[in-house]
Amino acid sequence: MDKQYISISESEWRVMKVLWAQSPKTLPQIIDALRDASWSTTTIQTYLARLVKKGALRTRRQGKGYLYSPAISEEKCQIEEGKTFLKRVFDGSLASMVSNFVKSGNLSDEELKKLKSFIEGQSKKDADNR
Repeated sequence: MDKQYISISESEWRVMKVLWAQSPKTLPQIIDALRDASWSTTTIQTYLARLVKKGALRTRRQGKGYLYSPAISEEKCQIEEGKTFLKRVFDGSLASMVSNFVKSGNLSDEELKKLKSFIEGQSKKDADNR
């Protein structure tokens, strides 16, 4: 796992998704974007403070408040979270994870085509690098 990995809780992910979608944002803008979560202002401020402390968010002073923006990309967080999930649930076996998802029948035909195409593309790339 990357030394720079930042562990983000499920609720913190919701906050980060708001900021990954568009940033920087002020506290009132973040509160508005999260209104469907039914969280209090204090709860949102707590999540923001945690994310700043973890290094996932940056702040910049603006007037009496702050502008919040991501300090880490969504893709990097997804990759690291995926690695953690893979290790915890499937003992690090990507093949085991993929086969479980395929066997579950929860993948659409389109998702299966994309997965097959990706695997074939990776196999071709690996063969070209030999």
